[in-house]
Amino acid sequence: MSGLSSDLGGRQRGVALITALLITALVTVVAVAMISRQQLDIRRTGNMLEADQAYMYALAAENFAIDTLRRDPSNVDTLLEDWARPLPPMPVEGGMVSGQIEDLQGRFNLNNLLGSNRRADPTQVRALQTLLQQVNRVTDDLNLPPAMANRVVDWIDPDINTSVDGAEDLEYLNINADRQIPYRTANQLMVSPSELALLLNMPSNGVGALRGRKLVSTLPAITTLNVNTAPPMVLMTLDQNITLQIASDLVQFRANQPFEQVSDFTDKLDTDYQIQMTTQAANRVSVRSEYFLVTATAAIGRTRLRMYSLLARIGGNITIIRRSFGTF
Repeated sequence: MSGLSSDLGGRQRGVALITALLITALVTVVAVAMISRQQLDIRRTGNMLEADQAYMYALAAENFAIDTLRRDPSNVDTLLEDWARPLPPMPVEGGMVSGQIEDLQGRFNLNNLLGSNRRADPTQVRALQTLLQQVNRVTDDLNLPPAMANRVVDWIDPDINTSVDGAEDLEYLNINADRQIPYRTANQLMVSPSELALLLNMPSNGVGALRGRKLVSTLPAITTLNVNTAPPMVLMTLDQNITLQIASDLVQFRANQPFEQVSDFTDKLDTDYQIQMTTQAANRVSVRSEYFLVTATAAIGRTRLRMYSLLARIGGNITIIRRSFGTF
């Protein structure tokens, strides 16, 4: 009888030991899970704090840019002014911040393809075709057909009538569903140059070529072209007689002597190159800009943030049209 009691007691102690080990294992697993969750929460909180701090620094860079543009006393905007000098990376608490202001009226405004009557402007369509041809010549393995100009028109005009070599809703809705989801045209002005990627048969590297060379913009109104800031290929869109060599000469000339008036530019074309711009073309030219792009970059800890701000400087007021992050 005593042997049976002893054996039963040994079994109970064995069960108790196993139970204790299981409880210990469960507690250990729970503790490890809690610690891991706590570490993730700490990391997540840290990332959020860094992102908020980076955003605040980006806003500070934006405010600095606005103040720089507001203090610009000149009625002429050139690449020799203070606003055109990039803000180099500056150390701040926890990281670095930098910024840059760019004149968007030194680029071809794609929304200029529509005139004030919301119909295609043939002069501007030909100008964009000229720009596309020039980009093709200087970029390897790129084919931007001139028809892309008409496809931009159909993308932004309010009707659904397909222009010659263009594309409207019907063409986009007939896209092969195995390759791409069908969609419709915007039928409104472009908000970002990245919309070019949606155009029918746009080459995959075409958008990168236009944006990388800073040749196009999408401004919310019909704008003039600032001849003091436009690159050579964009200057060529003003007149079919302006060659790449002439445009490059004009850029080199303005580096030392910016054009103070539109007449200075047109007179130089007439005197030095025997190019007489039409009144309509001259009306598209300016030496002062209203729209600028501010790029603010902040690096705080592990967080990297890039903010783009579209500014409108009209009269003495500066308005933030929109902000975007990562891409513009």
